[in-house]
Amino acid sequence: MSDTRNRRRRPPRPAGAPAPQDYREPRKTAAQREAEGIETVPITYGGMTFDIPADVDDWPTLAVQAFSKQRHIDAFEQILGPVQWAKFLAKFPRKRQFDEFAELIADELGFGTAGN
Repeated sequence: MSDTRNRRRRPPRPAGAPAPQDYREPRKTAAQREAEGIETVPITYGGMTFDIPADVDDWPTLAVQAFSKQRHIDAFEQILGPVQWAKFLAKFPRKRQFDEFAELIADELGFGTAGN
């Protein structure tokens, strides 16, 4: 006979109540995203989320051109687009913050470094 006196029953969650956030799905690798055909990757930095095209072939040509000329800030401006770029600059105006964000994007997309 099992002893259930010390077990607590969790009451049912009320209708419409949000699910607990104590467990998040692990982030997918660049290879997993590519295999599943996911078009964008959400990048969270400083409490804000930015959607980045997962495939370099989906980046704007001006972004690729800027990277080829070692103009990384201009490249990321093109990748983010005007709305997300304005949000980023409004909250993170320092180069140090941009460098951290660029490295985070490079890590998430499977590049070795952002090249800053």
